[in-house]
Amino acid sequence: MATADRAQALWITWESQPRNRSMARALGVPLHELLFTGPRARRHLGATIATLRLLARERPSVVFASNPSLVLTFLLLACRRLFGFSFVSDAHYGGIVAVTGSAFLQRCLDFANRRAAFVIVTNAGHAAKVRGLGGRPLVCPDPLPELSAGECPPAALADADKPVLFACSYAIDEPYAAVFEAARDLARRGFTVFASGNAARAGLSPEAVPHVRLLGFVDRATYEGFVRHSALVLDLTNWEDCLVCGAYEAMAAGTPCVVSRTAALMELFTHGTVFSSHEPDQLVRAVVSAYERRDALRAQIPEWVARHVAAVRERVAAIRAAVGLPPAEP
Repeated sequence: MATADRAQALWITWESQPRNRSMARALGVPLHELLFTGPRARRHLGATIATLRLLARERPSVVFASNPSLVLTFLLLACRRLFGFSFVSDAHYGGIVAVTGSAFLQRCLDFANRRAAFVIVTNAGHAAKVRGLGGRPLVCPDPLPELSAGECPPAALADADKPVLFACSYAIDEPYAAVFEAARDLARRGFTVFASGNAARAGLSPEAVPHVRLLGFVDRATYEGFVRHSALVLDLTNWEDCLVCGAYEAMAAGTPCVVSRTAALMELFTHGTVFSSHEPDQLVRAVVSAYERRDALRAQIPEWVARHVAAVRERVAAIRAAVGLPPAEP
């Protein structure tokens, strides 16, 4: 039990990621984003010192933390007895599966997921993996993000016909090459595809993909403006059991979306969404279909949002009860 000089719970992350903010907010616990710049060793050293100072100052009874970072996860496992807290890992996709295929990294992940008091995961597939290791999973998809209320669309949309936002970070699971190939055909059909993220990460320049408008890095408000005011949002992943952030953002904005045809995504995003494989011709077909049905898809989204909000509220209450926290104030 928490005492007057001991915090009940807090959430720690070493990266800026929407799920950390939305989950901490839903759980009603303070979020501490310990973000440092510079070389990796310097960042980890700074974040480690800041984490230890935070724990010494707050003396929490429960610590939630995102994995990745695996370094943060092992730090909290190592010092949980010293500071007397229960450690709950919020494992993103890379906190369950070694995305590089490294057997050593996978063993480290499996060890951490066995040792944490609980592991919060986003879907039943990952819960089964954790349970198979002997861990204790709790399932909670992402709460809907709070988007800025900006009514004015980004200036780049002013001359764009049939605008489609491709939510992309050029990560290894994203089939952006297939999207850019599909964009050639979509451009001939009058669509304008905007791609977020740092294209230089994939060695791309505007000249290489003249049929796509590369946004590069934009501030959060501008990005959310594209989500809100595009006709469609496109977000894809090659990974099973990965729930893409762009789809959550699209639902929060009331914008229809096209996402990958995976079991996890099809189970969660039941309204306002069109599913596709990643062949360029299939992506074209899905985008055209979603655009033609955009009004009907948009009309479905409020029902999905209401159900999702209620489901997350129920899952959050179960998490608080499981870790020994009192019910959140209404």
